[in-house]
Amino acid sequence: MDSINIAVLGAGTVGGGTIKLLNKQLSFFQKKLGLPLRLAYVAEKNTFALEEISLPADTTVVEDAEIALRAKDVHIVVELIGGTGIARELVRTALEEKKHVVTANKALIAHHGPELFSLAEKQGVSLYFEASVGGGMPTIKTIREALVGNEILSVTSIINGTCNYILSEMTEKGADFNNTLREAQRLGYAEADPTLDIEGGDTGHKNAIMASLLLGKYVSYDDMKIEGIKGLTAEDIAFAGRLGYVIKLVGIIKKRAGEKCIDARVHPVMLSNDHILANVSDVLNAVLFEGDAVGPVMVYGPGAGEMPTASAVVSDIVDVARNIMAQDEKRIPMGYYTEANKATITDDAEIESRYYLRFTVNNKPGVLGKIADTLATHGISIASVMQEENEVSIVSIVILTFTATEKNVKDALQEIEASEEVEAYTQLIRIED
Repeated sequence: MDSINIAVLGAGTVGGGTIKLLNKQLSFFQKKLGLPLRLAYVAEKNTFALEEISLPADTTVVEDAEIALRAKDVHIVVELIGGTGIARELVRTALEEKKHVVTANKALIAHHGPELFSLAEKQGVSLYFEASVGGGMPTIKTIREALVGNEILSVTSIINGTCNYILSEMTEKGADFNNTLREAQRLGYAEADPTLDIEGGDTGHKNAIMASLLLGKYVSYDDMKIEGIKGLTAEDIAFAGRLGYVIKLVGIIKKRAGEKCIDARVHPVMLSNDHILANVSDVLNAVLFEGDAVGPVMVYGPGAGEMPTASAVVSDIVDVARNIMAQDEKRIPMGYYTEANKATITDDAEIESRYYLRFTVNNKPGVLGKIADTLATHGISIASVMQEENEVSIVSIVILTFTATEKNVKDALQEIEASEEVEAYTQLIRIED
């Protein structure tokens, strides 16, 4: 093959980084790896985005992505536009044209993966998505290749830099949520509309993708329980610190060997200070795997950004090019990722955890006793109790429980919150030791 031609769709932050990295490494790929890669097309409506990017002399720039998609000499299409609208249509067109596709689009894979993987299988081409989870960290490759000899029993991940920055700052400085979010926006760590990050959606997309790969079934994003960090307060952060914990937004995947269902959820958790993930701070990410053969393995690093994400995209491009050269164009099949092969997610009656419960109650005798009695009625044992010694009318009572089922805890809280002594909804945070 004289050349393996690439079309990059989108020259924004990640697209621009991918073009820069390809330019830097093309000679190495060609001469050392024997991969005749060529950047044939760049599709970008905003041509100003390309003013500071050097392109090879034989690269064609087009505003209409369809031109690049339908070019007969293009072998690999790299979708870096984002979203699930036009990006979905362009990826569909590329697959229909029997082009291999590389994408960094987590929402696209989480919401429309079954449709797109089925189309790729039908057309005999591949759809690669390393950069969709973990940015520069080799997360997908770890699951699909490095740990392929293992049954991966659990994944615990801190995989959203915006939330991790906010919680790290609240922990270190005692700041409240809203002020810390505004600072994150000022520094460029949070979007102008941070909803997808702070409400857990971004982590949810990534968690759904990883859970699907672990189980060998399609784990639907819409079926997962997802909670964000908006409800966390400086008071909760302070209580956690006094108890020897830090609070992180975590994606959790748990699988029992041989079982068909999976526990997949996203929510804040309290991690003990000696937990391996407790010191993952600022905008950094980490994914902790537990394999039945290898034990715990962690990948750690920048989960987003121009060049880290571009690094993952280029890694996929090289993998696809190697597959093409070896005439093994579907080396890692994804045929199981279909609506017909949809996974069952564990319900509340089967989820077990320890819990941090912060009650906001009237400061009068007998309230703690009533709470304890209700918890006991629902089979929940108390591990410890903490209450501030304040002569005020409304106080916080913090209870840590022993292991209990999620359903029992929620049933107990519903009963407790109906009491006239309770002044606000109870703060519930799961504990992962």
